[in-house]
Amino acid sequence: MSIIYIHYPYCLSKCPYCDFNSHVSETIDFTGLKQAYHNELEYFANNVIDKNITTIFFGGGTPSLMPTALVADILTQIHKLFSVNNNAEISLEANPTSVEAQKFQELKKIGVNRLSLGIQALNNDDLKFLGRKHDKNEAEIAIKMAQKYFDNFSFDLIYARPKQNLQDWLNELTLALKYQAPHMSLYQLTIEKGTKFYAQYQQQKFSLPDENLASNLFEATNSLMEKSGYVHYEVSNYAKAGFQCRHNLGYWQSQDYIGVGAGAHSRVFFKDKNLRQAIIMEHEPNNWIKKSISKKAGIQSIQEITKNELIEEFFLMGLRLESGVLASDFYQLTKLNFVEIFNQKKLNFLLENNFLKITKSADDTKIFIPKNQMILSQSIILKLIEAIEI
Repeated sequence: MSIIYIHYPYCLSKCPYCDFNSHVSETIDFTGLKQAYHNELEYFANNVIDKNITTIFFGGGTPSLMPTALVADILTQIHKLFSVNNNAEISLEANPTSVEAQKFQELKKIGVNRLSLGIQALNNDDLKFLGRKHDKNEAEIAIKMAQKYFDNFSFDLIYARPKQNLQDWLNELTLALKYQAPHMSLYQLTIEKGTKFYAQYQQQKFSLPDENLASNLFEATNSLMEKSGYVHYEVSNYAKAGFQCRHNLGYWQSQDYIGVGAGAHSRVFFKDKNLRQAIIMEHEPNNWIKKSISKKAGIQSIQEITKNELIEEFFLMGLRLESGVLASDFYQLTKLNFVEIFNQKKLNFLLENNFLKITKSADDTKIFIPKNQMILSQSIILKLIEAIEI
């Protein structure tokens, strides 16, 4: 099974925390954009081994700014070129401005069945700090409209913001929970190089919560979400039963993924290659359009993923999940037994200190990070990778 990601690289403005490939442009070549998407989808359809598609995700940028006709056209092309499951999850990211929210009904009609709203905050001061174009009222209107048209929808919030205390955040999260969204993504604010926030943070124009407060915020978030009926299935993601984001699970479970659009990434097995291919598309949108039209795919780089890289990616992605990773999935991908690839002394250190757990059943073996250690997941995963010996 494979998944498809469509990247729309344009936004109305660049948020100061965003390090995604997003661009502000007064003019957009929609004719060229459409042809470039067509060419790239055809390129992958002609080359990948697995053409069975379980999820499609429109991300960005701000894909809710795309003309609805272009979204419909891309979906039509995907159905022509690939074998799309009847119950495929088809998601689109949207911003809660009033103009975009009016599109929700149209998007549902053309086949989008899951909406992901970039709310980020539910108070006006922090929305302004985060560079968002909407206010709290527009955010709540957009959530209500998503409820009206979509059985499956999600929204994002960013916490651990400057000057935010535990009670303020719990009050805001309680307000968000009033809407009982099937899925919520709750991210602690991180400062990424190359962003406006990075420069401001270096200049000490604002500060973030210290480690103790950040840890308390994380634990309190998990507690309130679980009490409210959500499963904490990934470090920053919570879902009602049956509403986990299947597209993101595809990444975390090391499925093949096809990335189409400026700056998109892919991890796929090609018909004529033994090793998995890592593909990155041209970053700048106009360059991507030109190359995709002239060369049938706007590829910036393509290289084979070594066995070691494949193993590292498996654990880097899979151990973000609370359910962890299975030996059977690891063997299917690498033809190796993951219990045998580690330096036992280093692995035992992680196990004995309760940073990791391994459970065995008659059917499978599972390795996972205990719930109370998930806030340290990145450090734990890196330590596990250091223990690999093959």
